[in-house]
Amino acid sequence: MLNTTLKKGDQRKNVQMYYDYHAKWNEFSKKWFDFSTRYSYALANASAKSLMVFTNYKEEPIFSKNTENQIRRTFDESLRADIKKEDFASSVADFLNASLSLTEFFDAKIYYQSFMDNFAAWNKLIEPIRDSFNRSQSEVIKMHSGFQLLHYKPTVKKQHTTPILVVYSLINRHYILDLSPRVSVIKYFLDQGFDVFATDWATPDSTIKNMTLEDHIQYCVDQSVKKVQEISGQQKVSLFGYCWGGIFTLGYAALHSENIKNLILHATPVDLEKTNTVIENFTKYVDADKLVNTLGNVPGSLVNLAFILRNPVEAVLKYWMFFSKPRSLDEILQFYAIETWLYDSRPIIGEIYRDIVKNIYQKNLLIKNKLQVGSNTISLGNLTMPVMNIVGLGDDLVPPDSGKYIMCEIPSTDKKLIEFPTGHVGLCISKKAHENLWPEVAKWIAKRSDED
Repeated sequence: MLNTTLKKGDQRKNVQMYYDYHAKWNEFSKKWFDFSTRYSYALANASAKSLMVFTNYKEEPIFSKNTENQIRRTFDESLRADIKKEDFASSVADFLNASLSLTEFFDAKIYYQSFMDNFAAWNKLIEPIRDSFNRSQSEVIKMHSGFQLLHYKPTVKKQHTTPILVVYSLINRHYILDLSPRVSVIKYFLDQGFDVFATDWATPDSTIKNMTLEDHIQYCVDQSVKKVQEISGQQKVSLFGYCWGGIFTLGYAALHSENIKNLILHATPVDLEKTNTVIENFTKYVDADKLVNTLGNVPGSLVNLAFILRNPVEAVLKYWMFFSKPRSLDEILQFYAIETWLYDSRPIIGEIYRDIVKNIYQKNLLIKNKLQVGSNTISLGNLTMPVMNIVGLGDDLVPPDSGKYIMCEIPSTDKKLIEFPTGHVGLCISKKAHENLWPEVAKWIAKRSDED
């Protein structure tokens, strides 16, 4: 009798699982169909408009460079206009949520975390090799919670007393500012006689998943500043924040202004209500709670996929475009170095992803002086030190309007906004940036590094 009851209970459980599975699969299928239909329409619409340009463009020969650029520009503008719409961003979020529901149903989190742990272990083996090729020489200082501090070796005699601490983003690797000797911002600073340090967030495994925005600002950046003070013997540092790293430096400078000589922001997203780019729109619709609760740390591949969705044709054609003309060995090496960095994404620690997406991208609390970091509120009114803000006029990842209006909220009497005509990556590695932008930045820092 008991066995019969147990068997019936198991049968009911299996039937319920069957119906749950079909419900989740049907929901996944519907959301996939909705997303793929919308995206296919956007691609077809962009292709049709590009074809019209190809057939109607009379100002130049059909296969001229200007015609080609006009076709590519038309495709890009049309595609982005369609996928920036709220209904498309919503369909992406719905499809992601349906995918996460299936992941939960099959309890796939443990397999994902095991894979990411192996990925982290593999990266720990290859990172020293990667960082020894074409990089500025540095001493690696092991810190707690998986991250490390780089202290770059001088290339000339030190000429400025105040050290520079570069705080990188969490999405891609730290070496974008030290990609190769020809386009290295780090090397340029070293050649100008600065003492340069930088954070390397390394590759977190599944055990490092609970670090919040507070932990990164009040612990990681704080410990880095203290280590720089200890090594350099200087009380104050020039704090340089790249992309999301700028969020950390803003928070730290607002809470610990006594330690900061100068604050430099580089492509930092601050005011997310003034813009409507593809990536920002996707992010505003993401259910960060469901994503983090399901996976823990957020895979870098998910971020890469969002980047590719902006223009998948361009992501493929750029290889053909690059190799369609003779290239020198240096040009080829630099091209592959850029491509390697673009897709060398680390997992983003889940809790800080949740903090930044919900409180900055979705609620826009940073620019409103309402962002809570533990028991403290980040007040931009505390930024009285010299501040430089660098934005790229062609940046579609952190568009200029999301970064530049912070200058209106900063009370410092010594502040400078540089709006440079290039994109997100171009700010770091373009020839014109290294000829015109970084000499201006270094001169500005140098002047304020030696003042009492």
